[in-house]
Amino acid sequence: MYEVKLASFEGPLDLLLHLIKKYEIDIYDISMKLLTEQYFQYMNQVQDLDINQHGEYLVMASELLRIKSRTLLPNEPVEDETYEDPREDLVRQLLEYQNYKFYADVLKDKQLEKSKTFIKRSMDLSQYESKSLPSSLELTDLIQAYNKARTRVVIKEDEVSVSRENYTIEMAIEKVLSILNQNHVCYFHELVTFRETKEQIVTLFLAILELMKEDKIIVTQNNLFEKIKISKGAAYENK
Repeated sequence: MYEVKLASFEGPLDLLLHLIKKYEIDIYDISMKLLTEQYFQYMNQVQDLDINQHGEYLVMASELLRIKSRTLLPNEPVEDETYEDPREDLVRQLLEYQNYKFYADVLKDKQLEKSKTFIKRSMDLSQYESKSLPSSLELTDLIQAYNKARTRVVIKEDEVSVSRENYTIEMAIEKVLSILNQNHVCYFHELVTFRETKEQIVTLFLAILELMKEDKIIVTQNNLFEKIKISKGAAYENK
């Protein structure tokens, strides 16, 4: 005889669902004789049954005996619409608990899936809000341009790889200043091609904000929705 550990079940309803599945009992037409016999067989195999710890299992045992005894009594001559199946309440509890277990498993799977995802902290852009931005251009306009540039980067599923990103803000700053040194002005969308990764675009965006903060570049937009122009700032001209 093997030892049964009730701790492996979350409660008497969990044990009943296990028995219903194991012995292929129809949950909508429960054989109380089979279910009660198997339930008591499990209870008899528990070593050192503690009434304080397993009281709920004993309460369910008495409930199963009550339902079984009612099903064995001869049917009284009553109207069909007034007849109540003694198993009805038990079936309702089992169905509710079965649904609870199902959704609990779904949430557990979602939690496990989420735990495999690394989420970067959001960027604090408040320090850049008043730096080198004319009254006609807000930081949100620059962010919108950044988001458009980011969506241009398309990664095919068969090309996805995970590697350490070595593109630093200093490198991005050097790129922007090098372009300005050659062309004096450039447009934001020209800095982003299809070769950059999304991480590199984020780094480039932060580099632009840093240059704005240091007054090395000036970002302007002549009219709403027009291209965002980047030109040399006072700090860059006077270096």
